Amino acid sequence: MEPKPSRELLRRWLLAAACGAVLLFFFSPAWSLFRLWSRVPDLPASFAVRRGVSVLQQMANPGAPLADPLHAAIQWRLLFPLVGRILHLSPAMLFSLADVGCLLVLGFIVGLLRRIGLAWAECAFATLLLGAASWFFTSTGWLGYYDSWLALALLAVAFAERRWVVALACLGAPWVDERFVIAAPLALLCRGAWSLAREGSSATIASVGGRSVARDRFDWRREGAVPAVLLAGFVVVRLFVLSDRSGTGATVGGYFHGKRYLDAPMPVLALGVWEGLRAGWFFVAAAVVLLWRRRRGAGVFLGGAVLAIAIVGLATAQDYSRSMTMVFPAAVLGVLLAARAGVNWLPRGVRCGAVVALMLPAHHVMNDSVNPIYYLYHELAALRSPPRAAMPELYELRAIHDMERGDHAGAYANLTLAIELSDNPASPSRQRGILCASQGRWADALRDFSTAVDHDPENPDAWFMRAQANAAVADENRDRAA
Repeated sequence: MEPKPSRELLRRWLLAAACGAVLLFFFSPAWSLFRLWSRVPDLPASFAVRRGVSVLQQMANPGAPLADPLHAAIQWRLLFPLVGRILHLSPAMLFSLADVGCLLVLGFIVGLLRRIGLAWAECAFATLLLGAASWFFTSTGWLGYYDSWLALALLAVAFAERRWVVALACLGAPWVDERFVIAAPLALLCRGAWSLAREGSSATIASVGGRSVARDRFDWRREGAVPAVLLAGFVVVRLFVLSDRSGTGATVGGYFHGKRYLDAPMPVLALGVWEGLRAGWFFVAAAVVLLWRRRRGAGVFLGGAVLAIAIVGLATAQDYSRSMTMVFPAAVLGVLLAARAGVNWLPRGVRCGAVVALMLPAHHVMNDSVNPIYYLYHELAALRSPPRAAMPELYELRAIHDMERGDHAGAYANLTLAIELSDNPASPSRQRGILCASQGRWADALRDFSTAVDHDPENPDAWFMRAQANAAVADENRDRAA
């Protein structure tokens, strides 16, 4: 007896949520950096939070050039900043939309696999291996990155049953990430391949000019016309209407000016490609082979398209692993084609693929750095033992060196960070008070010496310094009164 539709739907979403929880355990976000940045926004930002600063600027002033040149290219990726602005979302809620996207992608995959009759166990393993990829790592681990929605839009173009969903994806996704325009043709190719596989035969017989010829059932003009028009419209608006209002980095020429993204060692390039899909690459290969067995020309074309998109991704982005999200629909297609063909290696393949994806170390791969991704227990330990960037003593020492060099502005900034990071800010407050007193800023010095007294009342030096500051402020007040 088959389960009721409502019960089946509930089970699908529960499985998607469970897969998401497993992935978060093996590939945990940097919770300590998130908390640290929320406490001290002025702290020099790591990659985990740096784009988040720019996204918040977008929400406050949509379309304005961004202060951070590294993220100038996202100036017109306004879909979620506008959503946050219209709905008055808090920063936490705005950034959590990326996590919502992850759940939707996992749920979409589960739904696809269940509709073709894949058993729950195989469905779970396949979802894990497809989820253990850069689109998930970045969306959950770096604030302000919405790669999960890019992945969702590409899956919608490739596999959604209703064409209005495809149109909606083509309308909105370019404003999440312009790379959707590059990747959409591959997603449409996957849509055609999957349509042919579902029909059970690659062609029908039709009469053309009085003779019978084979004709594909998949109508490329009907399926591709609306996406092509919508994407062309975006390109016109983005390159010819908004380009005059863009900063240097938000135009095509500005984006590539001085950048040579392929200037990286071959091992880094190879690692970036691998980390993009990880075990999913096995099923990209399976999609090409299975389609080639059915129709050689289509298989060769799919393989060539995957290779071309991968090369374009590497050549147009600093973050190599993220760029491989453009190939993601081909990995999903591989699982679907294998299940449709009833290959006997699929159960073992998804199990082994899930184990490989979960057990092998993961990384965010840039053209100039490789950043590891840790397990949940490592990040929970970091919450208890803050990273070096969160040590107030480090900033206090830097400030002392700045004062010795005469860099008073740098010393003040470092002491301010030390005060904000300290559980007991007595020492950096006393140092900042001395700095302010040396500049004749007695009111500011009095504030800092008072903080030192409040947090270290047993220290006689703090009391003496506060008394001196009080006397100096009183003298200044008498002079102004006179």
